[in-house]
Amino acid sequence: MIRGFLNQPWFLWAGLAMILSIVWVFVGPHTKMPAAPGFRYFIIRWGHALTWLLLAVNFLLRGMNPSFNGTANSIAAIGGLAYLLFVVMTFVVK
Repeated sequence: MIRGFLNQPWFLWAGLAMILSIVWVFVGPHTKMPAAPGFRYFIIRWGHALTWLLLAVNFLLRGMNPSFNGTANSIAAIGGLAYLLFVVMTFVVK
């Protein structure tokens, strides 16, 4: 088993990220905001859950084989961009 952050297995981190992804499907700013138009609504509704899902995939790839670390880095970067877009659409764009 490949150990990662805090010397815990990557699969543990993937499981925690997946749980958070599922939680954010039901809880989040979309429940407290009035409906936003089109693309902004999509990002506010699904952006946070998508970010955690991408992080879970990143952790799974790291746990399977170290040769997937390059792909895992790319997926983590896409997750970071998804979160940045989520924050901008939620708090900056009106």
